[in-house]
Amino acid sequence: MTKIYKSAPLPFQGQKRRYVGEFRRVLGQIRDARIFVDLFGGSGLLSHIAKRERPDAIVIYNDFDDYRTRLDNIPRTNALISDLRTIMGGG
Repeated sequence: MTKIYKSAPLPFQGQKRRYVGEFRRVLGQIRDARIFVDLFGGSGLLSHIAKRERPDAIVIYNDFDDYRTRLDNIPRTNALISDLRTIMGGG
């Protein structure tokens, strides 16, 4: 089973997670729409929800801030934080 996210994996300024319920409700009301554009994609949370709720639709996600690269680098970032804690004696 594929996980359905209700919050972003990394904090993001201006996150839309508070609007998930309302967004899902509206998606259910506009059944004739076939293309959704997430202009301020951020974490991609609303794009993810749109594709889960409406698998028949095309979802266009704007990743202007290169959030995908940040997600790809989580393991490296965590390793660096661990190394820094060890160096600083905290860890």
